[in-house]
Amino acid sequence: MHKKLAVISIVAVLGISLIYFIYGQFFNSDAPNTQELGDADSVDGQVKDELESFVTLKMIMPGDMSARMGDFLENELNDRLKKDLNMKLELTYIPWSNYSQKLELALSTGEDYDLFWYGAPFVSYYYTKGYIQPLDELLEQHGEDLVKHIPEGNFKQYEIDGKLWAIPSQAFTSAGKFSSVMVRQDLLEKVGMSEINTIADLEQFFKSMQAIDPSYYGYLETDRGHEMLWRELTDRNYSSLDERMLFIVDEDAGEMLSYVETELYKQVAQLRESWVKQGIIDINLVGNPAAKFDQENAGKLLFRVGAVSRAMENLQTARNADPNARLREYYLAKDKPKFITTPGNEAFMITAASENPERAMMFMNWILHSKENYNLIIYGVEGKDYELEDGKIKQLTNDQLMYEWMWRNKDYFTAPAGLEDDIIDDMLKNDENSRISKLFGFHFNEESVKHEVAQVMAVYKEKFEPISFGLASYEEYYDDALAALKKAGFDIVFAEVQRQFQQFQLQH
Repeated sequence: MHKKLAVISIVAVLGISLIYFIYGQFFNSDAPNTQELGDADSVDGQVKDELESFVTLKMIMPGDMSARMGDFLENELNDRLKKDLNMKLELTYIPWSNYSQKLELALSTGEDYDLFWYGAPFVSYYYTKGYIQPLDELLEQHGEDLVKHIPEGNFKQYEIDGKLWAIPSQAFTSAGKFSSVMVRQDLLEKVGMSEINTIADLEQFFKSMQAIDPSYYGYLETDRGHEMLWRELTDRNYSSLDERMLFIVDEDAGEMLSYVETELYKQVAQLRESWVKQGIIDINLVGNPAAKFDQENAGKLLFRVGAVSRAMENLQTARNADPNARLREYYLAKDKPKFITTPGNEAFMITAASENPERAMMFMNWILHSKENYNLIIYGVEGKDYELEDGKIKQLTNDQLMYEWMWRNKDYFTAPAGLEDDIIDDMLKNDENSRISKLFGFHFNEESVKHEVAQVMAVYKEKFEPISFGLASYEEYYDDALAALKKAGFDIVFAEVQRQFQQFQLQH
């Protein structure tokens, strides 16, 4: 109020107070009123109070910390974070091969972590378990730049029971994610092929490369990639509820189905059996995720499930093994529509046990506050870790810093040097011929059937995974596996999924 009185006094001295009071609203229609100024001062004061105390923010990340990431974290990054947010970032890395299990252990025992990442399907699971906290007030108070650079619809995917439970850190194209196939384009051309359009093309690619060098491995994922095959194996359009591959939605009919009881599941299982026999799926690597990724790191992988931008994300890894490597993603049955089940697959969550939830939100907001911050945490120090070459990022070190794909944002995106323009074009045009999935915004709350879900997943892992991977004969083992699944309570879980999905459809 004192500020406004001072302004009025000055205006009076200048002899135009009358004009100001009569027409002032037209001169500055956006000027805040006294109450708004008071609120702003209150918020600013609150932020200043929160930043007075130095904190250590503890965050869990998947993978392994590179030597440069460790050095960068302890020096340039934390120096900047101390200056801007009066905090130190402490990262705990868990290897990809057991990230899910060890993360679950850390969350279930209430260890004092503040922030962690996982894929979109896990948000509802961690919500049900009580591992995470709602973020609405934190986002409102400390997430101005997150809201500015991430579309509103992206946030809605993580709303459960009217509250926000995760930050959708990636804001980029997302249609058809995990339903494409990424191939070594340079090796494809080496055997006289130019593109992949069919399952038969993939098989021919593998066969031709084996004739040249049998050390090349065909296919990385055995627990994903069903949707990639569905595009050719059926005329219908399906999307999976989550990574567990138990339930799918018929996008044409809007109906939730039991995937493991469909003819489509049988087709996929039998196709994978044939891939095991051909050697495309290596039985020595199926149960060893670390060894499979080692094959990719060694440049021996011919193809794997795509993820819209995976050809860009994995390019450096491929070129570390082979400087001439090129990657590209293809959709089988490319004329079929792609579906957007979520605007992005990345989710950052603040733990229920966090001692610094405000600073966790401030840190995430800081990343998108400016292009300078964004480039620093993802690419490192310009001139030391990267440089700009014709408007593209040229990395000066092979060491991984923060995963670019976790925070890829349309407002700040810069393509890496050496990435062909057709790959960039593929990514930016990916959402063409796309539709919003019937699953968009749906979250299955497992609470009422959590015991049955646990039993069903235990049986699925024991009985169905070998069939899904192609290791066990569908004809020989399926009936026994399905009977065991039913006995574990599968029908109860399925009925609850259907009930919740039907209720969701009525509300949308």
